[in-house]
Amino acid sequence: MIKDDLNEVRRRAQELTRDRVRRSDLALTFGDSRAATAEVHVEGRNFFPQMLNDIASASSSIHINQFGFKPGDVGERFAAALLDSRARGVRVRLIVDRQGSDPDRGSRELYERLLAGGVDVHVVRATQLRAPAQPKAAGASNRWNITQLGHIDHRKLIVVDGRIGWVGGAGIEDHFEDGRFHDLFLRVTGPVVSQLQLVFIASFRWLGGPILVEELGALFPEQEAGAASVPAKVVHNAPGRVRPIRTAIADLFENARETLDVVNPYVTDRAMIRRIEQAARRGVRVRLFVPANANNWACAAAQQFHHPTLLDAGVRILGYPTMLHAKAFVRDGEEILAGTCNLEAWSLRRFFEIDLLVRSPALAAQFEERFAAPAEVVSTPGTVLVGRRERLRARAFSAISPLL
Repeated sequence: MIKDDLNEVRRRAQELTRDRVRRSDLALTFGDSRAATAEVHVEGRNFFPQMLNDIASASSSIHINQFGFKPGDVGERFAAALLDSRARGVRVRLIVDRQGSDPDRGSRELYERLLAGGVDVHVVRATQLRAPAQPKAAGASNRWNITQLGHIDHRKLIVVDGRIGWVGGAGIEDHFEDGRFHDLFLRVTGPVVSQLQLVFIASFRWLGGPILVEELGALFPEQEAGAASVPAKVVHNAPGRVRPIRTAIADLFENARETLDVVNPYVTDRAMIRRIEQAARRGVRVRLFVPANANNWACAAAQQFHHPTLLDAGVRILGYPTMLHAKAFVRDGEEILAGTCNLEAWSLRRFFEIDLLVRSPALAAQFEERFAAPAEVVSTPGTVLVGRRERLRARAFSAISPLL
């Protein structure tokens, strides 16, 4: 575990810049840290402009790790902002996932422009045995890619100047702005941002990206510790046996005493569903926010198999009218975990995922005001399947949910 000490984080980063980085080096776990500020931003029309403002204010570095960064109105605005920043002398580094961003085919022209403008782009390729580290437009030669196979990079994070951090569920794509997908991000400042920075640097170096030791002072700037009063830390899953996000979610569910809010588009993991049920049966007021019509019908069917048990336990299931894509968990109005992890097998066990854990009644109240209360007004109650064919299908998909 990496302690909340700037010298310790810099020392670990220095090792990563000098040595060959293996996948096992990505299994970073962190001790408690603090944030100076922590905010919930809901809907792309609200968080994208603030992200772009932060990018425009960058003076030294912009680091983005994004599952989905594609052409479109939103993608073009981000591309222009990154290219403008690079033209001003800001170092811009970008990690994208091949499955989510398609940099070699459908998004190729976008990535050609980013590379030509000096943005350092590296790609996680979970389905290619041999592949280049960068988009093919860069002319990079193929290399063996065994350690990436089967491990999609589902993370969405932004770090600006080592001082501002964003973590949430949305891609840089139009459907997160125009109302088709409903999502949220947390924005933090203060010492906890150094943890996000270290996660990015470890991943970038693993993919072969260069970072000089001389850059570390700017990448990990001194923070005003006295102004940082919000307990927070980064919780990060890299492929392997250590899965801190899974542990953190389980702890929230098991330790809830009064209230528990679960916001997730794909709720199929039996162990997590059992913990939600148990919380409700011991008297916790549980709200489960899910999409009324999920874009993954197999996961939706698997989840609906568990509706009778959850409803019988007293869980309020709330179906959001558009594609609810946010991933957040709030315990007792005082602790919030939000980021990229879904409650299904691939996210919990196999993918790269990242969340922020923040202990703050003020942030939990902000979540209630900006997300939960408005969502509750427009959502419909979860129901039990009545048709025999529908029930059998739900049972079948629930049985194979570890493979979904």
